[in-house]
Amino acid sequence: MQTSVKYYLVFLYRLFVVLLIYMLCRYLFFIFNKELFRGITADSAMLIMQGGIKFDIAALFYFNGLFIFLMLFPIRQRHSAMYQRVVGWTFFLFNGLAILLNCIDIIYYRFTLRRSTRSVFGEFEHETNKWKLVFQFLKDYWYIVLLFIGLIWLMKKLYGWVKINPAPDKNRFFYLHAVLFLLLSVTLAVGGIRGDFKHSTRPITISNAGEYVNRPNEIYLVLNTPFCMVRTWDVHRLREVNFFDDTELKRIYSPVHFPGNDTTAFRKRNVVVILLESFSKEVTGFYNHRLDNGTYEGYTPFLDSLMQHSKVYWNSFANGRKSIDALPSVLGSIPAGMDPFVLTPYASDSIYGLPHILRDQGYHTSFFHGAPNGSMGFSALIKLLGVEHYYGKDEYNNDADFDGMWGIWDEPFFQFFANTLGTFKEPFFSTVFSVSSHHPFKVPAQYANTFRKGPIPVLECVGYTDMALRKFFETAKQQPWFKNTLFVISADHSTVTFHPEYQTPVGDISIPIVLFQPEDSTLRGVDSSRIIQQIDIMPSVLSYLHYPHPYFAFGKNVFDRYPASLNFGVSYLNGYRWFEGDYLLFFDGKKSRSLHNYKTDPLFTHNLLKQEPERVREMERNAKAFVQQYTNRLIRNELVVGNEVHP
Repeated sequence: MQTSVKYYLVFLYRLFVVLLIYMLCRYLFFIFNKELFRGITADSAMLIMQGGIKFDIAALFYFNGLFIFLMLFPIRQRHSAMYQRVVGWTFFLFNGLAILLNCIDIIYYRFTLRRSTRSVFGEFEHETNKWKLVFQFLKDYWYIVLLFIGLIWLMKKLYGWVKINPAPDKNRFFYLHAVLFLLLSVTLAVGGIRGDFKHSTRPITISNAGEYVNRPNEIYLVLNTPFCMVRTWDVHRLREVNFFDDTELKRIYSPVHFPGNDTTAFRKRNVVVILLESFSKEVTGFYNHRLDNGTYEGYTPFLDSLMQHSKVYWNSFANGRKSIDALPSVLGSIPAGMDPFVLTPYASDSIYGLPHILRDQGYHTSFFHGAPNGSMGFSALIKLLGVEHYYGKDEYNNDADFDGMWGIWDEPFFQFFANTLGTFKEPFFSTVFSVSSHHPFKVPAQYANTFRKGPIPVLECVGYTDMALRKFFETAKQQPWFKNTLFVISADHSTVTFHPEYQTPVGDISIPIVLFQPEDSTLRGVDSSRIIQQIDIMPSVLSYLHYPHPYFAFGKNVFDRYPASLNFGVSYLNGYRWFEGDYLLFFDGKKSRSLHNYKTDPLFTHNLLKQEPERVREMERNAKAFVQQYTNRLIRNELVVGNEVHP
C-alpha cells in the first residue's frame, strides 16, 4: 500500500508542477504587458489570481487528459521505466505546447488586445510567406524564445525532482484502489472543467472570466491562451464582410443611436426586467384567441390579464433559442450569431450595456436568478454588462425552497425579489430570471394537480410561474417604488410547441414581450405593425427614459417612427431570418434563399422569392448591412460608441 501512496503523491506533484508553470506564465504575461494593465489594485490582483487559478485548472485538465489517463491506468507495469518514459513524453509534449501558446501571446497580445483563439489559424491561412513571418518573429522577439526554453527547462527540472520506484506494485488491493483513484480523478476533472460541481453549471468559457475583473481588459489576465484555444476550437470564427463602403453602410443601417433633439429631461424611473424561462408565445391566451377555432385559453391567465393594461407588440421575437442568448440580447442589444455570443471569442469585447448606462446615471443595478450562483455563467456575464449586485441561491439562503435541480422555486424567489427591491435606493434597474418552467417539469408538491397540464409537460410549470408572477405583482404594488417603475416582461426563448402555427420558422422564435407602467396610459394597446425583438428592449427603454447621449445597440427603438425598411427583426438559426413588416427573408449570409409573407401564409407554403424581386433586393440589402455591421464590429471590438477603429 505504501508504494501506491507514493505513486499517487508523485502524480499529484506533477499536476502541481503544471499549475505552477501555468501561473508563472500568467505572471510573465503581465510583466511584459504591464503598461496595458494600469490601475490594478491589491484587491483586484487577488481577484484576478483567484479567477486565474480556476482557468489554469481547466486548462490543466484539457491539456493533460492523456497524461492523467496513462498515469492512472490500472496496470501494474505503469511503474516501469519504459512506461514512465512514455508518460513523461506525453507530459512534456502537451504542456510544452501550452507553454508555447502562452509565450506567443506575451507578444501577440499587444497587437490584438485579446488572448489568441482558434481563429488565429484562419488569420494567416492565406499568407504565402508564413515561414518568413515565423522567422522574423523569432528574430525580433528572441528573448521570448529564451523565455520559452527557460520555462521548459524549469518544468523538466521540477518534474525530475521526484521519481517513481520502477518496481511493480504488488499490493493485493492494487486494482481496487487504482480504479477508485481513476474514477475520483475523472470526477475532479469534470469539476475542474465546469468550474465547480453544481448540477446547473456549464463548462466555464471565456465570458466567465468577467466575474473576476473590474475592467474588461483585465479578463486577459484571468484567462490563459491554452484554455482560449480549446474553448473556441469548434466555435465558428467570423470573417469580415464588405458588402458596402462605410458611407453606404451607415446610410442603410447603423447600430450607433443618436437620441436627437429631444429636450425632454431624463426621467429616472425604475426599470424592472422579468425574463420568463421557456415562455413561448403559444402558451399565452392573449396572442392566440383564434387558435383551436377560438376556444384556446392558454396557460397564463395573469400574464394575459396584465397585457390588457400594457403595450404589446403582436410581432415579437427572440433573437436566439437558448437561455444564454437572452441576456446579451435583452441587456446588451447583442444578438446571437452562428454561436451564442457568450461562447465566442468576442464575449470579452468592451460592452456598454443597459445596466452600465443606467448605473452611470445613478441607478442601483442588480440581477436575480434563483439557481446556484454561477449557473449558466450568468454572474460573469451580467458583470460585463454593468450589473453591480448579484442575487442567487446563496443570497436567498434557504434550501428548503430549492427544487432539487435548477434553483429556488419561482414563487418564493419572486417574493424575495419583490421585497429586496424595496430595500434599494431609487432609481434602480433590476432583472429577474425565472427557473421553474424547465425540465424535469415539476411543480412544488403543494401545487400538485393545481395547474392545467396540457399536451406538453412544460405547460403545468408555465401555469405555476404565471401564478408566481401574479403574486409578485400583488406584493410589488403595495410598495412605494411600484408606481415609478417600468416593467419589461419577456421570455428568454421559445420552446417545444404543439400547434402547427407555431411549428414554423416564425413560431419557433415567437415570444411575448410586454411593456407595463402602472401610471402611464401611453403604454397601452396592441401594435400590430411594428416588430419588436429582444435586442430592441435596450434602445426602447433608453428612449422611454429620454436618455440624451449617443449609445450602441444592434436593436432599434420601437418608439421611433422609422421608415418601413428599418422595421426589422433578425435571428440566426442555420442562416439569417430577416423580418421586415409582414415578410420573412431567409438569407444565408451571401444570398437570399426564400421569401414568405408570414401573416398571410403562416404555414410557409408559398415562396415569393421570384414573384417579388424588388422586395427581395431591398430586404437583402438591409440584411447584408446588418450582417456587415454585426460581424465586423464584433471582430474589431467596436461595440461601444467611440470605440470604432478601422484597419
